Amino acid sequence: MAAKRLLEIESKFVFKPWLVAKLQSNGGSPAFKHLEALGTRKFTDTYFDHQDILSNHGIWLRKRTNNQLTVLEAKVRISGDFARSTFDEITDRQAITNLIRPYFPQFSEGREDYGLPVLAKFMTTRQDFRADGKFGIMLDYTDFGHSIGEVELMAEDEETAHREIDAFMLRYPWFFEKGTPEGKLAAYCRLRGIDTST
Repeated sequence: MAAKRLLEIESKFVFKPWLVAKLQSNGGSPAFKHLEALGTRKFTDTYFDHQDILSNHGIWLRKRTNNQLTVLEAKVRISGDFARSTFDEITDRQAITNLIRPYFPQFSEGREDYGLPVLAKFMTTRQDFRADGKFGIMLDYTDFGHSIGEVELMAEDEETAHREIDAFMLRYPWFFEKGTPEGKLAAYCRLRGIDTST
């Protein structure tokens, strides 16, 4: 029997910048059982779409450049909403082509971006942490002034993973405060007056 594909299970959250130092020192109450700082990295994301056709079908096609390494990937929402969701990330070129062909039958397969227009391009500075042995915590700061956090698990069983993430975030309310997060792409489009409501 083939192994199940690992899915990206995530919950986004709003974080207060002045609490980051407390996170880094694990000085909150209660403290994390274990916290490891994994460093800071920068990358540039370029998103491609036409008339929001892909995003309206839960697909985000992006090119991510990190230290001269460029990867084209399709992020496909399996379930959930923006704040609490399950994604499949596809980096195989042929799989991406097969995924988007039904939406753009006339696209140019010979081009890296399939001939689709650029929807957004911005740089992100990300601080990575691993907490309590398995939860990824990512704090993102964009070059246009927006910030957002994310707790992530890679898992086969999304229901179990979401329950674990929910319990984890409830355990440390001093950092994971309740709020309505706005994604980087949504914030970029809002600030630039790009209509993505269709």
